[in-house]
Amino acid sequence: MTRFLSSVLFLFVCCAMLPACKLSDAEIEEMLGLNDPGEPADLSVEQLIKHMEAATDPEGKFKNAKSYILRQVIVEESQKDVDDNPFTQRTRAAVDQYESEIKFRKPDFERQISYRNGEPFSSLLFKEGRAWTIDPKKSKATEITGHQLRLFHVFNSFSHPNNNLEDVFSNIEISTVYLSAARHYRVVCRCDDVEIAPYVMYVNANTFVTTKMETILYTDDGQEFLYVARPDRFEKRSGVLMPTITKTTIGEDRHEVILLREFELNVTFSDDVFQVPEEKIKIGRRKTD
Repeated sequence: MTRFLSSVLFLFVCCAMLPACKLSDAEIEEMLGLNDPGEPADLSVEQLIKHMEAATDPEGKFKNAKSYILRQVIVEESQKDVDDNPFTQRTRAAVDQYESEIKFRKPDFERQISYRNGEPFSSLLFKEGRAWTIDPKKSKATEITGHQLRLFHVFNSFSHPNNNLEDVFSNIEISTVYLSAARHYRVVCRCDDVEIAPYVMYVNANTFVTTKMETILYTDDGQEFLYVARPDRFEKRSGVLMPTITKTTIGEDRHEVILLREFELNVTFSDDVFQVPEEKIKIGRRKTD
């Protein structure tokens, strides 16, 4: 599933604020552009998965990895209100930059930590079917349950080396569409959980790499936004084809550029990395290169 790591990172960070889906099926279909059925595909789901795996992980290095670390630099631009006057509605572009790393170890231990100026400011932990948001400064953990936890299971499944699309989703449909005059396979993936919006991926029909992914994000105040990720500039890292830059948008006002900094397989992690604060974990300043 290496072709999705960069795209899923931001989803993994945001999922703690997502409540149950409130949109109707028709509204979701419209936001994701699924009203156009496209053209019939010339291959099966199984065949497409094999082509995608051969393109991104030809030697099976990621699939057979016991662990990995993924480090990225995120540059975020969003529109902020200048004042609270509803009549002026003045805004300004606000830019933020931070780093994020994901540490994964089989069977299902995953830790995501975000850093600003080398200091951790947020963290997420998933292990043994449970998940927590963690405040590194206060060393306080809040367990995630219910619908939010089910979202975590999907995100964790995305980034697991052993999984392919059929391991994550119960229903997958393929059609043929054109993006910028290039033929793509549109892969619509649905979970058993009807409260989780579909994930729509666009796979280049010649290279079999994912060039675009879409889904729906929901805020805690009931708003819904289209999430779009566009992986680009693919390079081999540790024998695996990875996007070195991924551009994401949430709605109309929030844009991010995610830059790949490091990707390494079979890294040794101590058990402390996957402990929660109740077990007296201490997150220290990350070493800089």
